[in-house]
Amino acid sequence: MGKQQRDVQKEAELACTSSGGKEATGKPKNGDDEETASIASFSTKGSALKSMVKSVLPKIEPLPWTTFFCLSIWCAIPAVAYVLLFTQMGFGESFYYALSHSQFGDYAHTFAGLLVISGFFFYIFDIDEWNSGVGYVFRFLSVAAMFSVFVLIVILISNEVTFGIITLFALINPLWLLMVKSLFYRGKDTRSFVSWLSGPLLLISVLTAAAFIMWVCLDYSNEWNSVTEVEAAERTGCAANFEDYPICVNEDGSGSTCFYVDSSVNPHELVFPENCYRMCLNVYDGCSNGFILWAGPVLICLSMLYLSFFCTFLRTDGTTNEKDIFNFGKLWLLFLFIMWASASLSGTAAGVTSSLLTLTTANLIGSAIILSTIFSREELHQNKEAVYSRIQDRYGDNNLEVARGLFIATCSPILVGYFFLSAINQLIRRIGINPCAQPTYEKNDPDKNSGIVTMRAKQQLTSMRSWDRAKVLTYAIYWGIAYMILNVLVANLTVVFLSWMIEKTAGFGLIAVTAIMCGVGVMMFLLPPVPGVPVYLTLGIVIAAQGHETLGWGGSILYSTGVGLLLKLFSSALQQKGIGENLSHYVKVRQFVSVNSTLMKSMRLVLGKGGLSIPKVAILIGGPDWPTSVLCGIMRLSLPQIMLGTTPIVFLIFPTCLTGALLYMASLETDTGNPVFPWAGTVTTLTASATAMVQFGSMIVAAYYLEQASESRADEVSAIEDDKEVKEADEKDEQMRKCYRTVTQWNAVPLCAKMALILSLASITASCYMVQFFSYLCFVEHTLTDSIYDNLQGNAGNLFLPLGWVSVALFVASIILLAIFSSWGKGQAMRLAESGAAIPLSNL
Repeated sequence: MGKQQRDVQKEAELACTSSGGKEATGKPKNGDDEETASIASFSTKGSALKSMVKSVLPKIEPLPWTTFFCLSIWCAIPAVAYVLLFTQMGFGESFYYALSHSQFGDYAHTFAGLLVISGFFFYIFDIDEWNSGVGYVFRFLSVAAMFSVFVLIVILISNEVTFGIITLFALINPLWLLMVKSLFYRGKDTRSFVSWLSGPLLLISVLTAAAFIMWVCLDYSNEWNSVTEVEAAERTGCAANFEDYPICVNEDGSGSTCFYVDSSVNPHELVFPENCYRMCLNVYDGCSNGFILWAGPVLICLSMLYLSFFCTFLRTDGTTNEKDIFNFGKLWLLFLFIMWASASLSGTAAGVTSSLLTLTTANLIGSAIILSTIFSREELHQNKEAVYSRIQDRYGDNNLEVARGLFIATCSPILVGYFFLSAINQLIRRIGINPCAQPTYEKNDPDKNSGIVTMRAKQQLTSMRSWDRAKVLTYAIYWGIAYMILNVLVANLTVVFLSWMIEKTAGFGLIAVTAIMCGVGVMMFLLPPVPGVPVYLTLGIVIAAQGHETLGWGGSILYSTGVGLLLKLFSSALQQKGIGENLSHYVKVRQFVSVNSTLMKSMRLVLGKGGLSIPKVAILIGGPDWPTSVLCGIMRLSLPQIMLGTTPIVFLIFPTCLTGALLYMASLETDTGNPVFPWAGTVTTLTASATAMVQFGSMIVAAYYLEQASESRADEVSAIEDDKEVKEADEKDEQMRKCYRTVTQWNAVPLCAKMALILSLASITASCYMVQFFSYLCFVEHTLTDSIYDNLQGNAGNLFLPLGWVSVALFVASIILLAIFSSWGKGQAMRLAESGAAIPLSNL
């Protein structure tokens, strides 16, 4: 039916074209040339806009309306169930209150222990090999029971792990859709069915967002501000933190807070009796359940939008299994883009950062579940080599090692646990107490001695041994260092510094504040890891604070947007001309950025085009601020054309400055301690999400057009002449690279150097895991509108909790150990190059 619709659509397009041709051959009328040119111009702009929309939004598979409607209903059921049970729009607050006042939460650890023990024994006894009738039934019931216990555990600990329920939704939603397929669409292969879901998921995502906005607008109590935050904490039974704020407990001995909400007035107001201060609201800072319940529909919208993108990757129009697996790898790019956008938005206090990262991680796992059902182990194994070959052909061996490094950086603790369990599994197989166990060695393997781990794990280890292990581990450490810089330097220290600036400029006039922020903004833009979004947020806060009385709120927002645009253009010009072009004189710099690579040539091809174009604008807006501008200077691109292409960044600056102004408005309070603008907190969350979507969307468009340029314009890319000096330098350095690679082959590396590299990896991995999964134990929560004196006792070092200092120490130790290994490797490579000896490469 889908094919018939496409044929009909094609015939209609041909008919329109034919009709247009006949009309074109008719007698000309007055002004026809101008009208034709106008229509052509409009058509070109419309085509460009359509192309941009196509590159951002998921592609919808053409379906009959009845099929589309039925699939939309199936997609809506989990979303509706979640909204009703686990959000403020439904009965979520009642659920959390009942859970907090019950004793069931005490059983969570018991259930977790039983789940771990059951999973352990099922794995080591090869439950996946129980293929008899009875074994199959037992396996199915066991897996179902274990999954049910897992869901129960997440629900029981949801008061402590606030993102547990929404993470559970991201995992269960794909399983629900696969169950629908197995029950009602058995005749359809899984990949085709999954590709059908892109449109229904997008529709439900949009409807969920629309329903949330309508619900928020219906009643004051549906907004998010300090009053409703306190009410939500009380309704969900969240305990106040009197340990850190002992003066905030009520003196009547009831154990309640010294302040209360007066619900007799409309809208409700906070009441602070004598000797009770507004800082006592901090007793509920740890009660993030209220925000999760309130913003649940927004998180659902993001989850279903992500899944819609994934289903787009599996469309059936001429794709192959290899391409599907390759496209799944692109989801990791989405994760990296979201990580950058989240770090940029740190300090908004809107819950966007942690929401995006946690939800994206869960969605990656959910999409992996879908992919595992589409392909069998044999198909995955058959396509693995083809995928590797494609990556090598397009991106080179070096980038394949970079991808392997990312895998090691994110999954190394999981790999250690997996191989440990595999060794236990192999031991059970050797003992022979399980009649359903797999053999301990392959029949055609000349080595009949069973290894320490299972055959599958042994094959995987053999494959990993073929890697350039020193290089892969080095790239893994680089990934960890980059992550720590984003999450510590950008997401925390930048926010602390800018909050200090906001506090210090509170008593200055508008002109003085503008001048100070311009100087600070330029300084921040000149720091490579710092994105522009925190600077725009700060502009929105300080200029709104000083300018709303003279310019009005709207005028101050527009003024801050104009200042932000001028600041961005000036800083970009400074980065391009002052840094990039000066660095371009150094061959080593041009060699370092790989100006002769396909990626850089594609970037030069897109950015070198005059005027405004969607690919050009997307790269200049979506790319990281400092690297993008400096690269433009290194490639010696036209400054006026780059400035012209950067101007549309105003569409990112405006919502960011608006978010900053709303943050300031949300912090204003009356003499009684109540918010002056109770709606500002709600709108802040929405505008912060919009800012993230603009930045994230521009990154996606930039990546899309760079890939399109490397594929569809391959001839033009290859026609760009290589930088001869860089090419000569590459050829000269090739011998040194070969020597370095030779001396760093794992079998040639001495034990001390190996230990330095392994300890460096272990240190950075531990540091990253601490920051990611135990952030609340590493850092004090601090936002742009917080006071360093009140929140950090006047000392920026108090931002770090004890575990935070441990993570920083491990981060520094990792860098030192990596420097030791690199210094040793370069020294050995230099000696080998001077000796002229040739050592064959062997990594086994």
